[in-house]
Amino acid sequence: MADILSVTSLNLYVKSVLENDSNLFDIAVEGELSNFKKYPSGHCYFTLKDEKSAIKAVMFSSYVRNVNFRPESGMKVIVRGRVSLYERDGAYQLYVTNMFLSGAGSYRIAFERLKEKLGKEGLFNPEHKKTLPAVPFRIGVATSAKGAAFHDIISVARRRFPCVEIVLSPCMVQGEQAELSIINAIRALDARDDIDVIIIGRGGGSKEDLWVFNSESIARAAFACSKPTISAVGHEVDFSILDFVCDVRAATPTAAAELALPDIYSLNMHLANMDKSITQTINRKIDNNKNRLRLIENSAGFNSVKNNILLNRAKLNGIKSSVSRNVNGKIAAWEQSVQLYTKILENQSPLNNLKKGYGLIYKDETIVKERNFTVGETVKIVTLRQELECEVKKVKPRKV
Repeated sequence: MADILSVTSLNLYVKSVLENDSNLFDIAVEGELSNFKKYPSGHCYFTLKDEKSAIKAVMFSSYVRNVNFRPESGMKVIVRGRVSLYERDGAYQLYVTNMFLSGAGSYRIAFERLKEKLGKEGLFNPEHKKTLPAVPFRIGVATSAKGAAFHDIISVARRRFPCVEIVLSPCMVQGEQAELSIINAIRALDARDDIDVIIIGRGGGSKEDLWVFNSESIARAAFACSKPTISAVGHEVDFSILDFVCDVRAATPTAAAELALPDIYSLNMHLANMDKSITQTINRKIDNNKNRLRLIENSAGFNSVKNNILLNRAKLNGIKSSVSRNVNGKIAAWEQSVQLYTKILENQSPLNNLKKGYGLIYKDETIVKERNFTVGETVKIVTLRQELECEVKKVKPRKV
C-alpha cells in the first residue's frame, strides 16, 4: 500500500513538479481576459480562457506597472509567465509577468505608447547623449554569462584591442526575473569608478524573448547612468526602447564591441602618421627659421648692428687695457710703500734693539722710558733671551 499523504503534502509535491518543469517556467499563452479584477494592492486576478478551457491567473503589482494598456474583461491578450500551484486551494494557475494585446499590432501599440511617453519626458533627447571614450581601458557588460553575446564581445576585444579589460555583470535576459536582474547589473557597473563604458543587451531571439528590453524600468536605469551606454539587443532588424535611451545603439553585441573599441592596428598606424606629420612640421619650421636667420644676417640693418657691436667691443677692450694698466701701476706703488713701511717698522721694533744687546726695563709690567729709581726698588730687565728680576743697589745720576 502506498504512503498516505496529507492534502498539503500532495499539493506541495504537485507544485514542485510544476515549478521544476522547464517547459512551464517561461511560457506565452494567448486567451481572453475574464473576471478581471485589480485590487487596491495593485495585484490583478483574472481568468484566461479560450473556446474550450480556462485557467486562473495572477499578476502582481510589480509587473502590472509595466503594462502599457488598461486590461479589461473581454480583451484578447498574450501573457508571459510560469505555471505553479496555489497550495491552499489546490488549483494550478498562471503567474503572469508580462501582458500584451493579442494580434500582430499588439506589441507595436505597447511599444509606441511607451516610446511616446518617454520621448515626451526627454529621455531620447540628443543633449543627454554622452560621447564614447576614444580609448576605453575597462568595459562593463550587462548580459547573461551563458549567452553568446558576452563571448562575441570578448572575441572582438581580443582582436581589436587586447589591452582592454571586459567586466561582466551577469544577469538574466529573459523570464520573469530578467527585468530586475538587468537593472541591478546596470547599476552595479555604473557604481564602479573604473568602468569607462557600459554595454547592455543580449543575442537574438523571438520578439517575446527580447521584449524585456522594452521595459520602462530598464530604460530609466540606463538613462540614469553616469557612464556612456551602448544598447546591443538582438539583431540588426530588432529595435527596443533601450536603443533610444542609450547613448549609442549597436545592431548586435558584436557591433557594440566594434563601436566601443578602437582597432589597435589602425591606432598604431594613426600614431605613426601623427609622429611623421609632427616631425615633418618641426623640420619645416626649423628650415624656415634657418632661412629667416640667414636673411637677417645678410641684411644691411643686421650688418650695421654687428659693426656697432664690433666697434664697441674694441672700445671696451681699450678701456679694459687702460684700467688694467692703471690698477697694476697703483698696486705696484702700494707694494713699494708697504715694503718701505715694513722696513721702518722692523727698524723700530724693540726686538731689533734686543738683538743689538740692549735691554728693556719694566716696572709693574710697564716699560720704563724715563724714571728716577731709588735704592731698594725692584725692576724687571728683559734681554733677548732672559728676564732678570733686579734690586737697585746704587743710583748714580747721568748728564744727558
